[in-house]
Amino acid sequence: MAVDKMKLVSICGSIKDLDEAARIIVFNGKIHMLNSISELKNNCFRSEEESGEKNQIDELSFIRPYVSTLDFSEDEKIIKALHDLLNIKQEVQTEYVDPSFDYHHIMDDLKVCYDSVRSTVERIEELNQGIELRQEYLKNLQYARREGIDLGALLSLRNFKFEMMTLSREKYKKLKLNYENIPAVVFHLGVAEDSDIIAVVTPLDKKEESERIFTSLNVMELNIPRTYEGNTETIIRTIQKEIYDMKKEISELKGSVQWSRAEYYDTIKRAYNALVLNQKLDYVKSEMALGENLFYMFGFVPARDVDKLRQDIEESFMGKFVLMTDSVEDRKYGHSPPTKLTNNILFRPFESLVTMYGIPNYSEKDPTPFFALSYMLLFGAMFGDLGQGFVIWLGGLFLTYILRNASFGGILSRLGISSMFFGLMYGSVFGSEEVIHHLLISPMEDMNTILIGAVILGIVLINIGYVYSLINLHHRGDLEEGIFGREGLVGFVFFWVLILFIWDKVTNIFGLPAAVYLIALSAALLLMVFKQPIAHKIQGKKELYEHSASDYYIEAGFGVIETILAVASNIISFIRVGAFALNHVGLYIAFATMTEMVESEAVGLLILIIGNVVIIGLEGLIVFIQSLRLEYYELFSKYYSGYGIPYTPAQINSHNE
Repeated sequence: MAVDKMKLVSICGSIKDLDEAARIIVFNGKIHMLNSISELKNNCFRSEEESGEKNQIDELSFIRPYVSTLDFSEDEKIIKALHDLLNIKQEVQTEYVDPSFDYHHIMDDLKVCYDSVRSTVERIEELNQGIELRQEYLKNLQYARREGIDLGALLSLRNFKFEMMTLSREKYKKLKLNYENIPAVVFHLGVAEDSDIIAVVTPLDKKEESERIFTSLNVMELNIPRTYEGNTETIIRTIQKEIYDMKKEISELKGSVQWSRAEYYDTIKRAYNALVLNQKLDYVKSEMALGENLFYMFGFVPARDVDKLRQDIEESFMGKFVLMTDSVEDRKYGHSPPTKLTNNILFRPFESLVTMYGIPNYSEKDPTPFFALSYMLLFGAMFGDLGQGFVIWLGGLFLTYILRNASFGGILSRLGISSMFFGLMYGSVFGSEEVIHHLLISPMEDMNTILIGAVILGIVLINIGYVYSLINLHHRGDLEEGIFGREGLVGFVFFWVLILFIWDKVTNIFGLPAAVYLIALSAALLLMVFKQPIAHKIQGKKELYEHSASDYYIEAGFGVIETILAVASNIISFIRVGAFALNHVGLYIAFATMTEMVESEAVGLLILIIGNVVIIGLEGLIVFIQSLRLEYYELFSKYYSGYGIPYTPAQINSHNE
């Protein structure tokens, strides 16, 4: 449950082994490649005398990037055409990945297959282009249709030219102000996104003058059919019929070559996998640097995978390569290490929600475990129901095992379990609190307790957020923010003094005068205001301010106001947890009341079913979003930057279309 530790790996070998080295890297699948030219400029390479490579440093004076001479565009086009024609899914399958493949030989076999169906492919391509053009016609004709314009009549005019154009909203405003200066009739047909659609009828003898005006307005002419006869409705029906006929012909053409699917399947699969592999190899080589006789390669590798990489290289090259590892924690220059998250099966699905906010920085503590537990807690507290939670759990299992969406399905199934747990605590089954007795509390009977409990829950979660923040700031070695910042130690103290102040005033548990709290709060705020000069003084820096003192204190002053407002809003925001718990029961009561108003039991049952569907679908979505909002804005904003780099190793099985 952490960010994997990384090692910087540098590899040096003979240029004649370049291709084989790239294959080892790709099939090992653990190296996050770095640009070697950039790394060498930062003096990141060191030589080992015992390696036997005496000229490694001398080679650096001849260093150059690898330049690829391969062009995959034609091969990609052929492979895509065959996949579409024969309804074959584009995906990497390990049984078709051959480490010793001959790319050109495989592509030659593929082209033999392609030649046998080339005429069919080209005809389908021609038909698809025709369909695309006609669909564009239909889209543009809808504007004329809405305004009742007879397109056929306008296109048949001998001394006038009819056009349809699009231009920006601002340009259209200018056009309207100058209608009297335009030698044409202009109709406004409609609006498309941020543009206006117009129709223009221009006398042929005024065509050039009109074109100059419209060119100055940056108009774009829309495609309209000019070879059809009849009014707008007739033209639209004719085009729709043509599209239908073209699609029918495409279907017939594809059916006529399905005999070749079984015959060519293996060749196409082999070719696609060879293409993906070759592209990946070319990418790996493009990140390398070349000398006269040697190549240099750099990358980040998870610390636990370094030995396997070393073993793969030694088995293939028997000591002809030099592989060295360095600690990333001591790096002052060069690329930042990527982030690879490793979480157990309970927390893993929530990584997608964490990374949607941002990738954890390598030096940050992985927030996924805390996020997962707190998110399940918040969702369950707001949507506690044994029956509805069971439905959500089933939906998660369906997504995971039937639709193969392990990420979102895993999230839903876990939220369903949390909802069922709180349903038992609240005594709620499909909205009803009469089926089972609550084990902890009944929301509608103990409203104040629910709302106060929501605030206490918020305080607990915010405290954990401060702990995460302190750990992350300590790892970064940020004295200024770690000790004196709003999310640092002083900010944490300010938060607790404010909580104790409010608690003492409500309960008089300590009986301290307000002045004591106000002095402590003021001292904390002053430390936040003067955090930079104090931190610089402690660190022995000559300059007390990074920029001008006046700018710093203006910003710090606003920071004080923001701190006070943020602490208050953070706590108050969690009241929504209790409010939604009450709202959940209230929605059911509304549907239950409707059920009592009807005489038919069947209709009443139907209303309850529809009500539960609405509650699960609508309120479930709202609670999902509100829980996410609390995580992102009230908690992540305290301790999580999300500015990390995702770990993307060069590997063949990472490509899947």
